[in-house]
Amino acid sequence: MKFQIVSTAGAILLTVSAMVGTGTASAAVAVYEHLPVVNSNFISRHGTGGPILADDFVPVGSGPVTSVTWWGSRAQSDSWEITFHTDGGGVPNIDDPVDGGLVQHIPVIASGVDIGGGIFEFTAAWNPMDLSLNAGTNYWFSTANFLDGWTWALGDPTGPSIGSELYDAAESRGALCSNGGPHCGAWRSLDNTDFAFRINAVPVPAAVWLFGSGLIGMVGLARRKA
Repeated sequence: MKFQIVSTAGAILLTVSAMVGTGTASAAVAVYEHLPVVNSNFISRHGTGGPILADDFVPVGSGPVTSVTWWGSRAQSDSWEITFHTDGGGVPNIDDPVDGGLVQHIPVIASGVDIGGGIFEFTAAWNPMDLSLNAGTNYWFSTANFLDGWTWALGDPTGPSIGSELYDAAESRGALCSNGGPHCGAWRSLDNTDFAFRINAVPVPAAVWLFGSGLIGMVGLARRKA
């Protein structure tokens, strides 16, 4: 009987893991979205000294990031630096192991699509999916083109259409990281400035995780009693 309990729980756990791992539990959706209205004058450039721009966001769902979208002027390069930071109390935190970010991908390849009004839309898959967001947690998203002159579009002044934000955008012109990049600050707040971007993720239902966690406990208990 004890062996049957362990075997049955293990089989159910494998099913739950397969659902979560393959994304069959739910499809990728926008967990944060702030739509563009007009281009700004703020440049974001990957390279020593920057400047690098970042804006904070609070996702409405938890789960691994699958893709990111951002808007701005025509870019001189299809190569981008994309970085996620944790919150440092109004500015991006500088987190290891990635120099200057929580998770960083370089280069990300994305070509712009003209959506009118001088605004271009850029979208890239977040692969590998090495960042899992927690709903209600404040993060910072940073994007920068490999060449100078690209400006990030301003977000709708009424605020995000999905999710929320706590702070204005921020800018770093420092060159203090070990790789010479500007993410290590010092960051300064850009008053009354918010940038346009979207974060897509595969939400993992809390019920699935709770169910799986309970089964793991059952398995451990059954093994101790065996």
